[in-house]
This record gives sequence, C-alpha cells and structure tokens, in this order.
Amino acid sequence: MLTPFQFSQLAASAWSGPALTCHFASVQRYVASSGYITETYHVSYHAGEGQQHVYQAGAPCPFEAITQAVAAFAERCTVPQLGAAVQGHASRIVSAAEQAFSGAPSPAPVQEPEVVCAVCREGRDAFGQCRCCYVPAPHLVASAA
Repeated sequence: MLTPFQFSQLAASAWSGPALTCHFASVQRYVASSGYITETYHVSYHAGEGQQHVYQAGAPCPFEAITQAVAAFAERCTVPQLGAAVQGHASRIVSAAEQAFSGAPSPAPVQEPEVVCAVCREGRDAFGQCRCCYVPAPHLVASAA
C-alpha cells in the first residue's frame, strides 16, 4: 500500500510528543511461492535521553500501526493532557493521509466569516486594519497588485 519512504514520512509527521531520539518505520513483505502476499507495517518511536522509552506497534495497515504506537505512548504518559494532544494530532494526520490515499475528494475549505469594520463597513486587511484606521499609500497599493 505504502512504500517504506512514504510510511516513514507519515510516521514522522504523525508524532507530536516529546523530542525523539529516532523513529523506525519498516514494511515487511512476505511473498510465498504459491502467490500469497502479505505486508506488515512496523513503527517504533524512541523518546528520551539516557533511559530510552520505546513505543512501538505492528499491523497489516500502516495507519493502524501508527495509531497503535502513538496510543502506546498515551497509555504510559504521565501527563494525560499531553497524551490526548499527541493522539489527537496523530489521528488528524492519519485521517488526512487515509483520505488522500483513498482517492476521495478533499473536503471543501471552511469559509471563515469576514470581519467588517462597524464604521466604514469595509473588510479588514491582513494587519486587521481598514480605511478608517489608515490611508494606504497609492504607490504601495499599485505595486502590491
């Protein structure tokens, strides 16, 4: 399903816990002479200095392997909020990757409501200003367009 490089990149981007000493991500493929093929995805996160803390998992699905390894960290984490935050980040990354690899159309971007000035009824720029607050220099407006 995924190449070893893709799996390693996905495993690295899914981790948001403490600084890692390293992470290992591997894909094991078994091909029998009868034609039977199976793949197993393994990921291990090595966190901490001195005493190593290893959180690892293996599964036939790459997304499940990453989710299980991150869940292993969350189970042993002494700060529950950190464990929940790391699991939430990993689930968002894994969900986005699952959707991207499935070929499903990406969800429409969420339209943020435009902030409008109460005085001049004009939208605000990137600095949060409107024409009531300042008068833009014409030479800068022309060069920006």
